[in-house]
Amino acid sequence: MKKFFNYVGVCTVLVTLSSCFGQHNHAPNPGVNLNSKRIYGPSREAEPVQLKNEYEKADAELLMRMEDIRNKLYKK
Repeated sequence: MKKFFNYVGVCTVLVTLSSCFGQHNHAPNPGVNLNSKRIYGPSREAEPVQLKNEYEKADAELLMRMEDIRNKLYKK
């Protein structure tokens, strides 16, 4: 009886795994934002039209705090 259950279990696993293989079991992935002119520009070879990051200058108090944290984390 134990052989029978092992045989049925192995067959079940093989049949289940066989459904994972094959040419019809793959979903097409068209990609995201492929037609976005903001990301890719007017054509795929052109430069992107995204906005550049602009950072404000840090004031002296913030720079001191950053340096204190850096010194606390990475002692020399």
